[in-house]
Amino acid sequence: MNLYASPQRATDTLLAQPNLRLRVGDHVVDVGALRIVTRPESPRLTSKAMAVLIELVRQVGATVTREHLLDSVWADRVTTPDVLTQAIKELRRAFADDGKPPRYIETIPKVGYRLVASVLALDGPGTGVLMDGGDAVLALPEAEEAPAPAAEPVPSRRSGVGVGTIAAVAAVLLVALAAIGYRALSVRGGAAAAARWQTSDLRALTSDPGAEYRPHLSPDATRVAFGTFNPQEFSERLVMRSVEPSQRIFLTQGSNLVDGFPTWSPDGHRIVFSRVGLHSCEMFMVPGLGGAEQHVRTCQEAGSNYFDWTPDGNALISSERADGGKGDFELFRFDLASGGKQVLAYERAAGSQDLDARYSPDGRLLAFRRGLAPYSDLFVMPADGGPPRQVTHVSARIRGYAWSADNRTLVYSSDHSGMQALYATDVEDGHTEALGIAPAAYPDAARSSDAVVYEILRTRERLTTLPLRPDGAPMQLLAPSTGNDYGAVLSPDGRRLAFASDRSGQRQAWLYDFDSDTATQLTDALSMPILSVRWSPSADRLLAVRRNGAIRQLIEIDLASRRQRVLSRADENIVFGDYDFDARNHLIAVRLSDRDTRLYRVQQAGTAQESRQPILPSIVSAQVDPTTRSLYYTSGTEPGLHRRALDGEADERVTPATLDFPRIGWRVVGGRVWYLAELGVRSAHLREFDPAGGSDRFVTKLDMLLGSLDFDVTRAGDVLIFSPIAAEDTDIGFFRLRRAP
Repeated sequence: MNLYASPQRATDTLLAQPNLRLRVGDHVVDVGALRIVTRPESPRLTSKAMAVLIELVRQVGATVTREHLLDSVWADRVTTPDVLTQAIKELRRAFADDGKPPRYIETIPKVGYRLVASVLALDGPGTGVLMDGGDAVLALPEAEEAPAPAAEPVPSRRSGVGVGTIAAVAAVLLVALAAIGYRALSVRGGAAAAARWQTSDLRALTSDPGAEYRPHLSPDATRVAFGTFNPQEFSERLVMRSVEPSQRIFLTQGSNLVDGFPTWSPDGHRIVFSRVGLHSCEMFMVPGLGGAEQHVRTCQEAGSNYFDWTPDGNALISSERADGGKGDFELFRFDLASGGKQVLAYERAAGSQDLDARYSPDGRLLAFRRGLAPYSDLFVMPADGGPPRQVTHVSARIRGYAWSADNRTLVYSSDHSGMQALYATDVEDGHTEALGIAPAAYPDAARSSDAVVYEILRTRERLTTLPLRPDGAPMQLLAPSTGNDYGAVLSPDGRRLAFASDRSGQRQAWLYDFDSDTATQLTDALSMPILSVRWSPSADRLLAVRRNGAIRQLIEIDLASRRQRVLSRADENIVFGDYDFDARNHLIAVRLSDRDTRLYRVQQAGTAQESRQPILPSIVSAQVDPTTRSLYYTSGTEPGLHRRALDGEADERVTPATLDFPRIGWRVVGGRVWYLAELGVRSAHLREFDPAGGSDRFVTKLDMLLGSLDFDVTRAGDVLIFSPIAAEDTDIGFFRLRRAP
């Protein structure tokens, strides 16, 4: 049987597929949308670059001549070889294929190009490896044997590669897959054979301009509700649509408030959602197919208002701070009929921060997230009470999780590997696997099927300066790139910026020089992402927190030699580090438990002569101010901003009780404290507080979406440096998750 026969029938088969998607190496390619789905920060591919990729996919593992590619893709056009060179460069940028040897496209000098990555089809009734750039073209089921396809010459034809040709080529691949039964293969080393979960039918449900977010599946997995942002109207509304291609139905009318977090009742007849304003947080309920709204309750804090239905559909489970908003987060049940609130009784120690509780579909277990972002883990306990049991050990930013229908699996989004990605954990034995879907957040699984939806993160956080002048001077990008930038801090002399960025494919430390207007990469250990950086007082060294597997380490980088040394101990999880005003000493914040991050003063860190002195327990954030030789910090147990003289031990609270000071999102510059307040969904106020005189002044309003609260301010107080979200085009993704046989 010739697997490449009947190309017209193959084309017809493909045209029945609404979206063709291929997995090329580590990345998912949406052919019709001209996108690398797993690199949403990258611009869309040109149609010519996609056509070149399809030609390489068609001959994966074999060399395709430059003449063939030029004749196929640029047929009947007078061109130069440069157009092909540019298309290959575009593909390599899209795949971040800048390594040696290349992992995706290999150049065969004076001949052509070869696709060396494996290729899989993600559409159709199943998934499977189509071709592997180093091994067999197609693998067959063990029970049967099919003849190898006859070798065919690569023709040099004069017919353009448009949408029809791309469809035909891809259809051939799908028909070949169908012929071998769509059997998934093991990758080199047998890792996939041991996988406990399998994903399939990976696709995007939405692709409209603007952002779609926080999806939630109906119990039968036929419909999905989500929030949507219209940048033209600057309104946020709830919509619903079928999982299959269909029109949207608006569930709410839209206003200057934010409607989000839709959650279907267990029977699918009702949807509860939150409506958030600058100083308000309310919860409402609408019928599952739309209709009149019913007010449910007033929520305490919009940013922590996570909720789920109880299995009987009579109540909601949520979390709030105890003691009127001043204590720890605790779980409670809210009865919809009576409006009564009952705090859940279970084993928990003082200082535990428990949020985002969710019942398993059968109602026997209750999961929740313990620990404030960005240091959280998931716990599970019997729904009728009992000791909680920790099931993840990532101590990272968990952006959403969900129970699968088997009542044994939690699917969650975490950034512990550097990128926000999806993982699956077995609640019985804690076994965890990466699902290979990134960047992704806020998964939700159907109660009665293997369907999962999630946010495909298509945002870009770009290094930006904003002059703080009354004339409204515009913002300006620094060192523009297609990557995301995080946590920029100015050097003490104000001439350079240190920041983390994924512009090289993974979060690494970078340096920007204002004089030369250039950005330089400082670290290149792609398996160890950089999370944050701090300057030494002499501006010749940097402290950086990096992720090394499940551990966060503190390293010091000498800028002259680029040498690195590890300052933390092998078994420590580091939250942050800073230099003492005496730069020979360091301050290191170590996470001891989900309730305690302890700050130490360390002398001769990383050596056999190291000595350390505990300074503060339950620390959240801290910064040394060399101007006053003081340590400013926020605590997990006490509100406000505190100060301690580093050559003494006297503590004082420097913010008045009337000031709602944030635990994160503040900087000390020249003895003054800059901080973010009035945090809305797409707005924030920048303020300046003077600890000496007690004055607190409004500086400017930031009408934009902030993915991070990290920022810095020049010593003169005239320029803000931060990384707002410059592009927001998040979509809703879909896949199926099954346990391996």
